[in-house]
Amino acid sequence: MFRLLPFAALLAVASPAGAHFPWLFVTEESHPRLFFGEGLADRDYHLPEAVAAAEVWQAAIDAPNKPLKLEPLEEQGFIGLEGEDPIEPRGRLQTTVVYGSYHGSKLTYYAQHFPAEAPAAWPTGTAPEQRMQAQLAVVDDRLKATVLLDGKPLAGVKATLTHEKGGPGAGATTDDTGVADFDLAAVKEGLNGLMVMHIDKSDSGEFNGSRYTSATHLLTATFHYAPDATSVSALTPLPEAVSSFGAAVSDGWLYVYGGHIGQAHDHSRDNLSKHFRRLRLDGEGGWQELAPGPALQGLALVEHGGKLYRVGGLDARNAAGAEQDLHSVASFAAYDPASDKWSDLPPLPGPRSSHNAVVVDGVLYVVGGWALTGDDRGEWQAGALAYDLGKGDAAWRELPEPPFKRRALAVSHVGGKVVALCGMTDEADLSKQVFHFDPQSQAWTEGREFPGKPFDGFGLAAWNLDGKLYAGGMEGTLYRLSSAGDAWEEADRFATKRFFHQLVPDGQGGLLAVAGATHDAGHTPNIERLDLEVEAAPAKKALSANDRETLR
Repeated sequence: MFRLLPFAALLAVASPAGAHFPWLFVTEESHPRLFFGEGLADRDYHLPEAVAAAEVWQAAIDAPNKPLKLEPLEEQGFIGLEGEDPIEPRGRLQTTVVYGSYHGSKLTYYAQHFPAEAPAAWPTGTAPEQRMQAQLAVVDDRLKATVLLDGKPLAGVKATLTHEKGGPGAGATTDDTGVADFDLAAVKEGLNGLMVMHIDKSDSGEFNGSRYTSATHLLTATFHYAPDATSVSALTPLPEAVSSFGAAVSDGWLYVYGGHIGQAHDHSRDNLSKHFRRLRLDGEGGWQELAPGPALQGLALVEHGGKLYRVGGLDARNAAGAEQDLHSVASFAAYDPASDKWSDLPPLPGPRSSHNAVVVDGVLYVVGGWALTGDDRGEWQAGALAYDLGKGDAAWRELPEPPFKRRALAVSHVGGKVVALCGMTDEADLSKQVFHFDPQSQAWTEGREFPGKPFDGFGLAAWNLDGKLYAGGMEGTLYRLSSAGDAWEEADRFATKRFFHQLVPDGQGGLLAVAGATHDAGHTPNIERLDLEVEAAPAKKALSANDRETLR
């Protein structure tokens, strides 16, 4: 271990303003920020002109790189830029700032931020548009930082690990593969930062009228870290961690279909679950394998009359590591538990995935979603659909067009009305809006906005239990809509904050939160019971695997 000062002094030779750097991070309210400081805690230094003009992008997401609009912000303890809109914590934020010629060297800053707290959710791919970059990963009890320049490993450079609260830093030198290896004990809870400098003495030329005889590359890469915690599972966990799946309950059984496995945002046929399983709600026995259907994620699974209905979904046709070839499907099928067989039904009018569905008075309603036809540039689906499950000759019919376009939304019902909650808009913004559809009047109306930050409604799950509408996700709070429909009340707290999960009844008057993705541990197989207390429940204590073994 060594303190930061000697390395900072070294950087001061090549960096202006006494070794100041641009740093990216995301606030607790999910707003991206950029500042220029000596370290992560030094956030009130003025921005040089080149840094103030920085273009910040959100990359390595399942969509084209997104430019983030940042505006100047000055407040107590902070001078820098802040994003107008909150972001979902995924992918990475990145910027490149060419400072200019400084003491005869062309100085370029590179800044990155990995907003997901779970190392399993950090992107693994390179950023071809950024010359100098770091790839971060946690392997066993080590933090591995791979430093690249022009896509090639940068060997023999010093990397320094620091924390926003200061104190001793940790240092490592990259090996021949560009990897700087740190003990995970040096990574602290909260915001950590990695700094790397490389001087290329073979580079020379002219920039903005000034000659330079070398090029100095300075990289900062920041990330939030929360120690992994595993909560007790109310039922036997799924055999594999999964998100974006279908789930339903029928006749005392929990059914789970398909979903996404593996690294977050890494889409391939290898990362689609090929399983259709069920587990008794009373905990007896283990998971049973059922007749499989096509491997899909982003589908809807609902129950009616003792049968399960699978609606749409996403098929990934590319192999792992290959260019994504993603296709939404229009398939619609019914599963009969008595025969363990699937039967095809009239397909949707068009392909659809990342939608949701609910059955109200025997009618299946499908709302939201998008259609992917090869790449990740989906076309949002504007229309909502209905299918009468009680009619043998039923056909899909279009509902009056909703006043919104959403994917990754929740759909449930209350008071005989279909309810669509939150999700992502067709402009890639996150929404807290809630809409109701009345099958009698055939009209859409806007309901009470969902609480929390916009990201808390992304990949939300909802369920109507005993006439009450419940919904919850990444914020970690399970909310209940008041009887008057004018307020959201806290009903319980999740032990494991999650999204792209499912809520289903547990058969005992409560709800089960099934699997999904978490910030702390990536995808999870865990099933959590929510007790729906009237008063806010304290967060459940997370237990380690050793604790669970002791309790057996």
